[in-house]
Amino acid sequence: MHSHATSWHDGGVAMLAPGGEIVALASERVGDRRKHSWDSRLAYRFLRDRPAYGRHLGGPGDRFVDNSGGLRREDHHLHHAASTFYGSGFDEAAVLVVDGQGYRHDRLVTTSVWRGTAAGLRLVEELAASSGVFAAESIGHFYTAVGVLAGMGQLNCEGKTMALAAYGRPSHFLDRLRRFAGTRDDGRYRVDPRFTSVVLANTLGREQFGWAPPEPQDQVLWEEFVRARARPPVPGCFDQDDMDIAHAGQVILEEIVLGLARRAHRLTGSPRLCLAGGVALNCVANGRIVRDGPFREVFVVPAPGDDGQAVGKLLLEVKARGLPVDTTMRTAYYGPPYSEDEVEAAVAAVGEHVEHARLDEAPLLAAVVDRLCDGQVVGWWQGRSELGPRALGHRSILADPRRAGMRDHINAAVKDREWFRPFAPMVVEERAGEFFELQGPSPFMALAVDVRPAARHLIPAAVHVDGKARVQTLGREQDRRCHRLLREFGARTGVPVLLNTSFNRRDEPLVETPSDACRAFLAMNLDALVLGDHLLTKRPA
Repeated sequence: MHSHATSWHDGGVAMLAPGGEIVALASERVGDRRKHSWDSRLAYRFLRDRPAYGRHLGGPGDRFVDNSGGLRREDHHLHHAASTFYGSGFDEAAVLVVDGQGYRHDRLVTTSVWRGTAAGLRLVEELAASSGVFAAESIGHFYTAVGVLAGMGQLNCEGKTMALAAYGRPSHFLDRLRRFAGTRDDGRYRVDPRFTSVVLANTLGREQFGWAPPEPQDQVLWEEFVRARARPPVPGCFDQDDMDIAHAGQVILEEIVLGLARRAHRLTGSPRLCLAGGVALNCVANGRIVRDGPFREVFVVPAPGDDGQAVGKLLLEVKARGLPVDTTMRTAYYGPPYSEDEVEAAVAAVGEHVEHARLDEAPLLAAVVDRLCDGQVVGWWQGRSELGPRALGHRSILADPRRAGMRDHINAAVKDREWFRPFAPMVVEERAGEFFELQGPSPFMALAVDVRPAARHLIPAAVHVDGKARVQTLGREQDRRCHRLLREFGARTGVPVLLNTSFNRRDEPLVETPSDACRAFLAMNLDALVLGDHLLTKRPA
């Protein structure tokens, strides 16, 4: 047994179980179920308490690092690079890691380029902060500041900023932001740290971390942006200025990331690229790299953020020790398995509130297709949970993408979230090209691609305002049951596509256990829940 833990934020644990099975779990999924939980002990204790793993944890192969007392200085970007290169299955590749910041020894690194080969990972180039403990010159923190300027009132809202950007338009804000950030001819980038620091010092930095006010000569930058808007930014209230600011930040981010990708290609000469770091969660920028970049193949690990750090550490040890473990990520289903006894216990615990039946697969899927075609919204829980923040068919909410109003219904009545946030389509891999302009499979929902114009009227609920979709392709070998569900929905409707969003309540992480799924089902406006082989509906009040 070998186990590792995330030592930065977004805590988690990854371990190599007896028999060579990789198991990974983010701390936010268990314990107090707080999104982006830093405390890796939560995931460690959860796995330790499971009979299959408890007797093995704590032995000589246990490399658990307790980060509850603060973030630990480890080789942050190396762990990101290892997670994506060793997960890719490539024999050789360029590796690009872009995030807010992370230590390598005493250097606070923001961007790094690596070359991965059979011999391991070699650092080619890195960009680091000049001093201090906050890398205000990083593109990751710049994009966070853009989001705050566009009305995001919390940390970790970069995905919302990306969604809002699609509603923006070219404006004077783009020229204003270009004064502070942009790509260079050689692929490097510049970010004026004053912009990031001033925006955050007037908002989240002051409110959450007690930052001191900026110097008067820097505060002028904030006042200029506020005067350029129709009104000051109001967290959670989005107007056209917010949309235009988000759009401007997204344009600059894409230019910078594409420039970095081209630089990585020049420095390594590789036709393949692996991406990691929090910025690699920006699926629109990833799509630009695939469409406009110089690489034949691009791989994005399903957990490019810090919740993937523990996996990277584990894969480094697997490779260093020459262990006979296949590290290629053909699926993202790395969570711990749950027994039928656990499923039945969860159902029994809510038995007075639900009707339920345990069904064979054929009638179960037929019943789900019936409900989806009737416009119902179905919670879908199966097997081992996904690595990373995206639901990929094991912790999902599913709906019919043919209904134009379905996105607004789920945003408002089911998930209670912002109106502008899109949902991802899940499609059988063999027919993905009929609906989406893809250059290959996209199993981890890592790319935003154009929906083919002729298909947009078929799946209107899955098409964002810019005509794109963050698509997930699903092959039979990845998940036989979910693939069969898609095929049967397609046989009934002609559209082998389902609307797929994460199974979670507002401000909570993805459900993990069968009990989590049952509690969320009862608390949300869902019509039915599939829990393994069980179909649950709510008793009338």
